[in-house]
Amino acid sequence: MVSGKAEAGAKNLKVVALINKSAGAVARKGDIDRAVRDGFAARGVEADVRLVEGREIGELSQRFVAENKSRSGHGSILVVGGGDGTLGSAASALAGTDVVLGVLPLGTLNHFAKDLGVPLDLTAAIDTIATGKPVTVDVAEVNGRVFLNNSSIGIYPFFVAKRSTEQRRRGFGKLAAIGPALMRTLRSASWQAVHVAAQGTRERLRTPCVFVGNNFYDIADLGHRASLTSKELCVYVVKQQSWFGLALLPFKIAFGMIDSARDLEIYRAGSLQITSHRRAMLVSLDGEAVSMDTPLNFQIRPAALKVLLPAKKARTGDRS
Repeated sequence: MVSGKAEAGAKNLKVVALINKSAGAVARKGDIDRAVRDGFAARGVEADVRLVEGREIGELSQRFVAENKSRSGHGSILVVGGGDGTLGSAASALAGTDVVLGVLPLGTLNHFAKDLGVPLDLTAAIDTIATGKPVTVDVAEVNGRVFLNNSSIGIYPFFVAKRSTEQRRRGFGKLAAIGPALMRTLRSASWQAVHVAAQGTRERLRTPCVFVGNNFYDIADLGHRASLTSKELCVYVVKQQSWFGLALLPFKIAFGMIDSARDLEIYRAGSLQITSHRRAMLVSLDGEAVSMDTPLNFQIRPAALKVLLPAKKARTGDRS
């Protein structure tokens, strides 16, 4: 819905902004739709700001893409406000199209925005959309579902599901729900027998968790990626170990003490398949837990998503 004039400045720029009304930062910021609309107006940008339910983001993004097909090549921009799950829902519709994603990091953790180099401050993020440059980054997918950060099976999606239960049952925020969810997860955790096929090999493994990242996560800092354009998945399979070792794992991750030889099997590949005796498995996608039929087929989609970065980062190629 916009003429692609972001590169020449914000003059005459028009955007549609979809904001997840349940995102972590939305309640804290109060009248968020007005703040976003006024922030764009101050930069000469006309913004159609819509507060919507998180589950509507994917459908509305698909509708936006369909409505803007006739403008293909003109740099249409869809602004999305929320956390990683919200952005992933939008990316599922935008990947492989000419629509450019503008990121308003309004979630709790905002891993994708951090790895892109998009500022977490709302005012600075609006500046990025008004004056930034579009670059292309990789996305990943499993059984056709796009994810921006990572996907996993085993203990982590179980933890995500328990965290969501604690949030609903006790009215906790995401961070406050982590402690009780982790305790329930460790009490109920089990090892799964899976076959992992990647890089032309196939292995049968017993593991509490398989972690698949869109691009490479530093073992010393599993919450961070230096690049979103390496055109590969990184796969970490947690090796079978004692319950005590499993309980220590989150702390070893947090303090960068993971031993890659003792704790993990590591793969880097363009695609992989995970099979199991189970007909369906609980899978996490950017912090959201969903049930998926097996086998699970993962693949990287190089340079599939266009996203706005601060002009300086786009010029220097920090994430492009």
